[in-house]
Amino acid sequence: MTKEELEKMIEEKSAAKATELFEAKQKEMEVEAEKKAAEILKAKEAEEAATKAAVVLKPDTDELLNAAQKDANAKEWKDAGEFYKGIIDFRTKGVFDNRLVWVEKDGQRSDPKHYDVSSEAQVIKTMTEGVDASGGFLVPEQTLMDIQAYAIEDAVVRPNNPFLIKMERDILNIPRVNDTTHASSLFGGVIAYWTEEAGAKTESEPVWGNCKLQAHELAGYTRASNSLIADSAVALGQVITRMFGEAWVWFEDNAFLNGNGVGQPLGILNAGCLIGVTRQDTNNVTWGDFPRLYARATARARKNGVWVMNQDVIPDIATMVGENTTAAASAGSVVWVSSDGGAKDPLPKTILGRPIIYTEKMGSLGCVNDVGFFDFSQYIIGDRQKMVIDTSAHIGFTSNTTYWRFCLRVDGQPWPLSALTPANGSNSLSPFVALAETS
Repeated sequence: MTKEELEKMIEEKSAAKATELFEAKQKEMEVEAEKKAAEILKAKEAEEAATKAAVVLKPDTDELLNAAQKDANAKEWKDAGEFYKGIIDFRTKGVFDNRLVWVEKDGQRSDPKHYDVSSEAQVIKTMTEGVDASGGFLVPEQTLMDIQAYAIEDAVVRPNNPFLIKMERDILNIPRVNDTTHASSLFGGVIAYWTEEAGAKTESEPVWGNCKLQAHELAGYTRASNSLIADSAVALGQVITRMFGEAWVWFEDNAFLNGNGVGQPLGILNAGCLIGVTRQDTNNVTWGDFPRLYARATARARKNGVWVMNQDVIPDIATMVGENTTAAASAGSVVWVSSDGGAKDPLPKTILGRPIIYTEKMGSLGCVNDVGFFDFSQYIIGDRQKMVIDTSAHIGFTSNTTYWRFCLRVDGQPWPLSALTPANGSNSLSPFVALAETS
């Protein structure tokens, strides 16, 4: 073998060995890369699984609140006074009754904080300070029913068949049909045709809108003397229950009628669907105003609606004449005085067959919205959170009184967005109609 052949053979073997070593190293690197990739994938899958498990295992706010409320309802109290006394005993003495159920605003249960009144710093604390501002003691069903009895008795909107919805979240979106005209379609775009069998059908679909309910917090305060608390739990229960019931209904009801929709419900009198009807007399309500209001209500509203008016309208009702003329008044044709019973008969409870409600929440006599005709079934109320209650003696320290606070969350708004143009007729229609100014 020549020198050249030997060198060539060595070179070929070296190249083969180098190739073998390179391929082995490359294979080793590939195996290592696959191993690392598998570890990364496994870690990612484990992380995703843990996240999913956390979502499944973590109760949402509604589940927490519902469970807490159920627990509160199951713990019987002798009466409302005993429940309120349980709260005051904890706040003033630190004695906690295990029938009390405390929740934060997000539904989480926690131990309520006891303020030590022996500390001078604690005396100036208010119920709006710290973690307690966001929660309260859940009112058991039996006490809540007592509070609601006062609330419903004097309410305008809730007792008259509004559309009640239980909100499972702070924000609830429900569909609404933009039914603005019956001139060419119904329910925002449903068009029907008379056609022969197998005849062509023209497609159409309704125009859907969105009705957004967002829970707003209504918080109220009242106070009771410390002597009342010390003397009688029964009297305490009656006083606080009545105060809360009346405060709840007044402020909630006023928002359902007059609310501007910013941080509170949108009231009927500020809604885009409200129709204002020009009154006959600048400063008064006359008989002719009623049939004109009634004529602007939708057919459904004429069946379900009620008259809502300020109590200042009563004198005009009592002296109302059939025609708005001086001659008619001098002839004695007063609408509500019967020929047989005279003025001893009570004022009418209905006008054109529909009930009358007098309330200070409507406009003053002669002003805009002193009289309205409303179908409350077209008003939506979203109930988010039931009432919670808490108390503090600190802000009433110098007056020897104890303050009580209630909180609840609710929203409301009319279902229609705007008035409706009828298929025939010159005037728009709405479930909500009220007197406006004169032209």
